[in-house]
Amino acid sequence: MGNKLLIVIPFLMILLLINSCASTGFLMSKPKVVMFTGAYPAKRIGSHVDIYQTVMPEKEYMEIAKISCGDTDDSWNLKQILIKAREIGADGIIIMGKDKSYAGMVPVGKMMVAVKSDYGIAVIAIVYK
Repeated sequence: MGNKLLIVIPFLMILLLINSCASTGFLMSKPKVVMFTGAYPAKRIGSHVDIYQTVMPEKEYMEIAKISCGDTDDSWNLKQILIKAREIGADGIIIMGKDKSYAGMVPVGKMMVAVKSDYGIAVIAIVYK
Protein backbone atom coordinates (compact mmCIF):
# COMPACT_ATOMS: atom_id res chain seq x y z
CA MET A 1 0.00 0.00 0.00
CA GLY A 2 2.80 2.45 0.90
CA ASN A 3 4.65 1.94 -2.43
CA LYS A 4 1.46 2.46 -4.44
CA LEU A 5 0.82 5.69 -2.56
CA LEU A 6 4.34 6.91 -3.37
CA ILE A 7 3.57 6.39 -7.07
CA VAL A 8 0.05 7.87 -6.99
CA ILE A 9 0.90 11.09 -5.10
CA PRO A 10 3.44 12.42 -7.67
CA PHE A 11 1.05 11.46 -10.48
CA LEU A 12 -1.78 13.41 -8.82
CA MET A 13 0.52 16.38 -8.25
CA ILE A 14 1.44 16.43 -11.95
CA LEU A 15 -2.24 16.29 -12.93
CA LEU A 16 -3.02 19.14 -10.56
CA LEU A 17 -0.18 21.21 -11.99
CA ILE A 18 -1.31 20.61 -15.57
CA ASN A 19 -4.91 21.52 -14.77
CA SER A 20 -3.87 24.66 -12.92
CA CYS A 21 -2.08 25.89 -16.05
CA ALA A 22 -5.35 26.27 -17.93
CA SER A 23 -5.76 29.97 -18.55
CA THR A 24 -8.56 31.76 -16.73
CA GLY A 25 -7.40 35.23 -17.66
CA PHE A 26 -6.00 35.75 -14.17
CA LEU A 27 -2.44 34.95 -15.22
CA MET A 28 -2.70 36.22 -18.79
CA SER A 29 -0.93 39.38 -19.86
CA LYS A 30 -2.54 42.65 -18.84
CA PRO A 31 -2.45 45.79 -21.00
CA LYS A 32 0.18 48.47 -20.50
CA VAL A 33 -0.69 52.11 -21.19
CA VAL A 34 1.62 55.01 -22.01
CA MET A 35 -0.44 58.20 -21.93
CA PHE A 36 0.44 61.04 -24.32
CA THR A 37 -2.17 63.37 -22.78
CA GLY A 38 -4.49 63.29 -19.82
CA ALA A 39 -7.22 60.67 -19.81
CA TYR A 40 -10.66 61.56 -21.10
CA PRO A 41 -13.90 60.64 -19.34
CA ALA A 42 -14.27 56.85 -19.26
CA LYS A 43 -16.73 55.20 -21.59
CA ARG A 44 -19.36 52.76 -20.40
CA ILE A 45 -18.48 49.06 -20.32
CA GLY A 46 -19.35 47.57 -23.71
CA SER A 47 -19.59 50.94 -25.47
CA HIS A 48 -18.40 51.02 -29.07
CA VAL A 49 -14.73 51.73 -29.82
CA ASP A 50 -13.75 52.05 -33.49
CA ILE A 51 -10.94 49.72 -34.59
CA TYR A 52 -8.68 50.70 -37.47
CA GLN A 53 -6.27 48.22 -38.96
CA THR A 54 -5.94 48.63 -42.71
CA VAL A 55 -7.26 52.19 -43.13
CA MET A 56 -6.78 55.33 -41.09
CA PRO A 57 -9.70 57.23 -39.57
CA GLU A 58 -11.36 59.72 -41.91
CA LYS A 59 -12.33 61.98 -38.98
CA GLU A 60 -9.77 64.29 -37.43
CA TYR A 61 -8.33 62.74 -34.29
CA MET A 62 -5.78 63.19 -31.57
CA GLU A 63 -3.51 60.39 -30.28
CA ILE A 64 -3.89 60.05 -26.52
CA ALA A 65 -2.02 56.85 -25.62
CA LYS A 66 -0.20 53.74 -26.69
CA ILE A 67 -1.77 50.55 -25.35
CA SER A 68 -0.04 47.18 -25.65
CA CYS A 69 -0.83 43.70 -24.45
CA GLY A 70 1.74 40.94 -24.77
CA ASP A 71 -0.14 37.66 -24.62
CA THR A 72 0.09 35.06 -27.38
CA ASP A 73 -3.72 34.97 -27.76
CA ASP A 74 -4.72 37.87 -30.03
CA SER A 75 -8.41 37.72 -29.08
CA TRP A 76 -7.41 38.09 -25.40
CA ASN A 77 -5.08 40.98 -26.28
CA LEU A 78 -7.74 42.85 -28.23
CA LYS A 79 -10.36 42.33 -25.52
CA GLN A 80 -8.00 43.70 -22.84
CA ILE A 81 -6.93 46.62 -25.03
CA LEU A 82 -10.56 47.61 -25.68
CA ILE A 83 -11.33 47.52 -21.95
CA LYS A 84 -8.37 49.82 -21.28
CA ALA A 85 -9.28 52.09 -24.24
CA ARG A 86 -12.75 52.60 -22.74
CA GLU A 87 -11.22 53.35 -19.32
CA ILE A 88 -9.12 56.19 -20.77
CA GLY A 89 -12.00 57.54 -22.89
CA ALA A 90 -10.74 56.57 -26.36
CA ASP A 91 -13.10 56.81 -29.33
CA GLY A 92 -10.99 54.41 -31.37
CA ILE A 93 -7.77 52.45 -31.64
CA ILE A 94 -5.32 52.15 -34.51
CA ILE A 95 -3.63 48.75 -34.56
CA MET A 96 0.11 49.21 -35.08
CA GLY A 97 1.00 45.52 -35.17
CA LYS A 98 2.65 42.97 -32.95
CA ASP A 99 4.09 44.20 -29.67
CA LYS A 100 6.80 41.70 -28.79
CA SER A 101 8.96 39.00 -30.33
CA TYR A 102 11.22 36.22 -29.22
CA ALA A 103 13.95 34.37 -31.02
CA GLY A 104 15.81 31.17 -30.44
CA MET A 105 17.65 28.30 -32.05
CA VAL A 106 16.00 24.97 -32.79
CA PRO A 107 17.93 21.82 -33.70
CA VAL A 108 16.96 20.43 -37.10
CA GLY A 109 18.99 17.35 -37.91
CA LYS A 110 22.63 18.32 -37.45
CA MET A 111 21.94 22.05 -37.87
CA MET A 112 20.61 24.78 -35.63
CA VAL A 113 17.91 26.91 -37.24
CA ALA A 114 16.98 30.39 -36.02
CA VAL A 115 13.31 30.80 -35.15
CA LYS A 116 11.55 34.10 -34.50
CA SER A 117 7.96 34.64 -33.45
CA ASP A 118 5.99 37.83 -32.93
CA TYR A 119 3.15 38.12 -30.43
CA GLY A 120 1.03 40.64 -28.59
CA ILE A 121 -0.72 43.69 -30.02
CA ALA A 122 0.22 47.38 -29.85
CA VAL A 123 -2.30 50.14 -30.65
CA ILE A 124 -2.61 53.89 -30.56
CA ALA A 125 -5.70 55.09 -28.70
CA ILE A 126 -7.41 58.11 -30.25
CA VAL A 127 -10.16 60.61 -29.56
CA TYR A 128 -12.03 62.42 -32.31
CA LYS A 129 -11.69 66.22 -32.50
